[in-house]
Amino acid sequence: PASSSSSSSSLASSSSSSRVVASRGARSRRAVAAAADAATTSSRSTPSKRSSKQSSPSLPLPAPSHASHRAKVLDALPANKLVHVPAGREQTRNGVEGHARFRQEPSFLYLTGVEDPGYHALLRRDDDGGDGGDATTTPSRDRFVLVAPRRDVEHEVWCGAQPSAEALRARTGADAVFYDDEWSDALAAMGAREGETIFRPGHDLARDVVDDSSKATNNREASHQTHNSLLASLRVDRTALDRVLARARHVKTEDEIDCLRRANAVSGDAHAEVMRAAAIAAKSARGGVHEYELEAAFQAHCMREGLLHLGYPSIVGGGRNAATLHYERNDAFVAPRELILIDAGAEWRGYTADITRTFPVGGVFDAIRKDVYEAVLDVQCAAIDACRAGINWRAIGESAKVRTAQRLIDLGVIKRDRTAESAVAAGVVSLFLPHSLGHLLGLQVHDVGPGGPVPETLLEGQVVTCEPGIYFVDGLLGPAMEDATTRDFLDADVVATFRPVGGVRIEDNLVVTSDGVDNLTTCPKTVKDIEDIMRSV
Repeated sequence: PASSSSSSSSLASSSSSSRVVASRGARSRRAVAAAADAATTSSRSTPSKRSSKQSSPSLPLPAPSHASHRAKVLDALPANKLVHVPAGREQTRNGVEGHARFRQEPSFLYLTGVEDPGYHALLRRDDDGGDGGDATTTPSRDRFVLVAPRRDVEHEVWCGAQPSAEALRARTGADAVFYDDEWSDALAAMGAREGETIFRPGHDLARDVVDDSSKATNNREASHQTHNSLLASLRVDRTALDRVLARARHVKTEDEIDCLRRANAVSGDAHAEVMRAAAIAAKSARGGVHEYELEAAFQAHCMREGLLHLGYPSIVGGGRNAATLHYERNDAFVAPRELILIDAGAEWRGYTADITRTFPVGGVFDAIRKDVYEAVLDVQCAAIDACRAGINWRAIGESAKVRTAQRLIDLGVIKRDRTAESAVAAGVVSLFLPHSLGHLLGLQVHDVGPGGPVPETLLEGQVVTCEPGIYFVDGLLGPAMEDATTRDFLDADVVATFRPVGGVRIEDNLVVTSDGVDNLTTCPKTVKDIEDIMRSV
């Protein structure tokens, strides 16, 4: 989904508004189409350089190396320091009605691969390969102990049996597995010493692990008191680990990229399936489709391919709803002529795709919608072509704003006697592109990095989204038309003509390389490719 950089109407395109486009926009369409053709030679439909890795059914499904992730984090911390990372907690639905679908805390998933709630990971790197701790610890330099929740019989009756300690050890590569009524043994296995520093995530400030463990152990007092006494003596550092995890996670390994590649391959196929479903519905007696039908088509395809979870709530907005950046109602009926914007991605091993496609429900772009669509495609392809390691991402974003302004000038939305640079400086382009160009992607849809989810200088191995758009947002355009400065840039009649378009966003997922990008997203995005696939049903 679009990330902020600062911050269901029916279509009514009359013959008079069409004449406005014809009289003022003929040159615009030619200019935008020519720019799109020039910019998209290499970017708009180029498949991933390594996409064959995902297409061969004989290859094993990708999985990240959590042991290498743990080593990467421990590399950046002082030796002989204890690290404690808790998993996420189950959340009840409305307090009493069962549990909401659980999604693991991303850094815990990064370090362990465990997808269930209530666990804890203890890590340490010994500078001498061991310090005489408990025999259950590994003689190797890095230690990893997993603490699992002890489930009672009632829990197993309702929710099923949990894996045995031995199964968990084999699955995760832990040196030892203890239950949460064995905290003192777990700490002893890690060689925990009174008064030493323990690194914990900053997000866990509100959690008292001692209280949690006492509840989980059903008040097994002896173990709890030993655990309480030792933990109380530890000096907790809640700042360093978050910085280390952000640095570790923002550049992806090949295994992680392959997980994102699979998420993209399946999600991209699901987007194509949604286009087909829309075309079929448009030809039916109903003459259109509900947004939620297309949301269901997307998720059904992903689940059939084994991707059981989406990375974020799907945005499926038709017509004017596409002007709402994070629209999630997904309940309107959309007519064939209208565009529908679908921002949706499934995850594999926790790594999520984040793909947006915009297309006409009936399978054919009309003139004004094609104009806006090709303007956005031109901006995206130029931005993709500019990406490579060592380039400032924010500078690419600023260039995309200038190019968007020029496309809006070509369309006549911004008056033709204005320059693109002046429109950007006056904040006019932000009325139509009110979000940044993209963000880091990985275990979170807006993934972590040293400076947050929006990178500064692109680094080889980072994965970013590239998602320009043009939207006609009433909440922005209304006040702009009342402001003397911004009103003077805009042609109100042309703005009114394009308003029924709603919005267009096109979003791909890019691996940064030394000489460009590896575009993981391969589903159709040119006007021709979209119309061809929808015509084929």
